[in-house]
Amino acid sequence: MKHHQVAKLVEQAYLASKQNIALWMWQNHLQFVAWKTEELAIKFNADVDLAVAGALLHDFGDAYVSRHSKDHEEISKTEASKVLQATGFSPQEIQIILEEIIAPHSCYPDLMPQTLEGKILATADAFAHLTTDFYIQFAWKNLPDGKSYQEFLVWVNEKLERDYNDKIFFEEIKNEAREKYLALKLVFG
Repeated sequence: MKHHQVAKLVEQAYLASKQNIALWMWQNHLQFVAWKTEELAIKFNADVDLAVAGALLHDFGDAYVSRHSKDHEEISKTEASKVLQATGFSPQEIQIILEEIIAPHSCYPDLMPQTLEGKILATADAFAHLTTDFYIQFAWKNLPDGKSYQEFLVWVNEKLERDYNDKIFFEEIKNEAREKYLALKLVFG
């Protein structure tokens, strides 16, 4: 499977990174999202290679620049494309991974996943946010300079709602995450 080759290159990029969030992202977020994506892709008969490659690369800019850099999205897309080319994905597969799986994974109203693989990645990403230490660790390590604690709480609560209500496309996964979601709402409410 090509996604195993993607995992090796992504791991190398994150381990070589100078970004303060990179090691945590590789060890605590990306591998979990990839594992959950693979589990869901198998369960729902999706393309495992495309879905897991998208999962491994969905935050790839974090290995190169700050999340708050104006170039984050473009660098992420460029570097992800290089990895996909190097691991044998076709131009059509690369386009699907970048535009139909990764691009809509955040589930903003104007850009929602339409493919099964895109819905699976969004679900796995939200599930990781809600059931791991993401909100504590990621926010602590990645809070934008100059933001007040109140501004941070607004961001967290908006993201919690989007993660639980908009990004989880499968009811059984939503049910599995419900208790953690409610606990996080209490912590950050």
